[in-house]
Amino acid sequence: MRECIIGLVLCTLLSACTKPISQFRTVSTDLTAPATIDFENLSTGAESYIWKIDSKIVSDSVGLNHIFLSSGRHTIELISTKGSKKSISKQDIFIEAPSECLVYMLTNLGPLLLSLSDKTPIHRDNFLDLVASSYYDGIKFHRVINGFMVQAGDPKTNSASQKIPYRKEIKEEINTGLLHYKGALAAARMPDNINPERASSGTQFYIVEGQTQTPESIEQHGYSKLFDYTEDQKLRYIQEGGTPQLDGDYTVFGHLIDGYDTLEAISNTATDNRDNPIDPVIIIKATSIN
Repeated sequence: MRECIIGLVLCTLLSACTKPISQFRTVSTDLTAPATIDFENLSTGAESYIWKIDSKIVSDSVGLNHIFLSSGRHTIELISTKGSKKSISKQDIFIEAPSECLVYMLTNLGPLLLSLSDKTPIHRDNFLDLVASSYYDGIKFHRVINGFMVQAGDPKTNSASQKIPYRKEIKEEINTGLLHYKGALAAARMPDNINPERASSGTQFYIVEGQTQTPESIEQHGYSKLFDYTEDQKLRYIQEGGTPQLDGDYTVFGHLIDGYDTLEAISNTATDNRDNPIDPVIIIKATSIN
């Protein structure tokens, strides 16, 4: 019995003196920005962990889930600690650039991933310039109409944005190949009676939620606008929904490719009698993906 007790004490002492071993592996296989990647912690003998990406601490959890918004080489570092003893493991991953021009918007209700169209270069470049200047960081969605669209970009909703140079209007780029399907990204503008050129706001945009259409409603919209929708366009409106009543009147310059649950959450937020959300919906950070 005495030998067993001594052996147990010795084993405990050896365990207490054992240095942790830090190990991890990359679980995800899609490495194109924006890439959400899981890292599985395979360390042994550790009590706590610190994760670093490109020398910056990002988490102290056991595992790591991280979204990479920029392409290129990134260094992931896991520091596994037990008492005063540490073990460090490192791994480089290479994130590929996307084939589309993308902007990632993080709101307080979730993320939105937007693709900008090359068919509207004035709006695309203007939007990218605003993102690069941090204009949209802190901007609120100031007009939300459930079943129609959500709108943001008014500098009056963020004092910091008012100090950043921006264009009040830009030339319209209305394109009949870019329609108001659900998820369409388009530029707001002033009404025709004071803006006959249909110039777009230099900062304000909206994302379409819309409603599903019927063959009859699409025909009616086409008739009222003297616009012949193709069969594919009709089918998309019927299957996905949108706001065809806006086609030909506003510049669509992109579309939502991820974050439809966020769009729904914004659309469902309670608003006052001016369609302004009662609880602020804020763009925390907008980032260009490259």
